[in-house]
Amino acid sequence: MAIVGRQDVAQLGLALIVQDVAAAADFYRDVLGAQEVVRNFAPNPVDPPSPEAASAEMRLGGTYLMVTRENPRWRQAPRADWPRSPVSAGAASAFMALYVDDIDAVFARAKAAGAEPTRKDDVPEDGYWGDRVVQFHDPFGHVWRIMTRVEDVEPAELAPRFAAAIEAHRAARAAGRAGG
Repeated sequence: MAIVGRQDVAQLGLALIVQDVAAAADFYRDVLGAQEVVRNFAPNPVDPPSPEAASAEMRLGGTYLMVTRENPRWRQAPRADWPRSPVSAGAASAFMALYVDDIDAVFARAKAAGAEPTRKDDVPEDGYWGDRVVQFHDPFGHVWRIMTRVEDVEPAELAPRFAAAIEAHRAARAAGRAGG
């Protein structure tokens, strides 16, 4: 028997391990537009509620998103590959890719809420494949690539557009060296 109203059959579920569930859930709701299903204040139904959230269940597009507190015992776990938050692990091991309606607005909200671009001073830019894109670390160590569709590009156009983008990048670098 499943809990009524939670993850659907064949719906992708993603669990993000964090150190501060409330702050992370608020970030994903306020910045990325996730809808909160429930916030849990006890790791198990028989445990007394804690003042701090133990997990939050959310919907983000078609994905069921579980934001869960890092288990403090995992640091002393017998296996080095037990899940940890990116902050505890010292690095993110994956990134999430999310299409949004307005990348510039979402990126501005993310930065205002403490997110950092993966490259210093990075801003949304148009990619040769037809999306406007930027990548950032959220305040909890997870990496997000957000995109807005700008145009539909036929597969046959990708190689020449890629070559043109590389050439433009090289020319810009050469001009920067010549001017400096």
